[in-house]
Amino acid sequence: MIWLLLFIIVGIVEWAAAGKKWRKLRVVTKPLSLILLFIWFGMMGGWQVGWWFGLGLVFSLAGDVFLLLRSRYFIAGLGAFLTAHICYIIGYNQSPLVFSWWMLVHLAIVGAVVTIAYPKIIGGLRRRLEYKKLTIPVSLYILTIVFMLISALFCWFRPDWGIAPAVVTATGALLFTISDSLLAAGRFLRPIPYGNFMVMFTYHLGQLGIISGVLMANGLIF
Repeated sequence: MIWLLLFIIVGIVEWAAAGKKWRKLRVVTKPLSLILLFIWFGMMGGWQVGWWFGLGLVFSLAGDVFLLLRSRYFIAGLGAFLTAHICYIIGYNQSPLVFSWWMLVHLAIVGAVVTIAYPKIIGGLRRRLEYKKLTIPVSLYILTIVFMLISALFCWFRPDWGIAPAVVTATGALLFTISDSLLAAGRFLRPIPYGNFMVMFTYHLGQLGIISGVLMANGLIF
């Protein structure tokens, strides 16, 4: 558990550094926090039961590093996180679903949120000349993260997951989605008060929730 404790400590420092825009400190705390989470995942046996999720953490770390660099590396960071979400999608869909009409409720809720929030982001891209070229990559990214969220929510309908792990991992996926949405809104629409703090806060809790759910589903924690 020492690695998890270190992740929490470094994560809190990173939240403060993000909020205060202490860039030099973030060069250390941003990648280190995810490295510690990655180590914890491995030490708990995560690679033996969910290596797609471990791979997702690797690409997330790469995305963190790219986004720390100059803005010209934004596409590289976007691509790294896109790959991370694809890894999570594959990981979630390793086990079969048991159909339920409640699935339609989940889809309706996600669809409503997507319909309200994401067209504004795409509209912001199209209105600004310097961002127009990002319309297709960002649209593809949005579709991918929405599919990732749906895949996580559908863990409720995967018998081998169990209720508690499904709730934890779905909550994590939702927080990850919120983090990405806040990042996009702050970048392409208008600055959000305490936006950097909120992005990293939801991002870290999201990643922790996703992999904790995986470990719980396989009886490796709790």
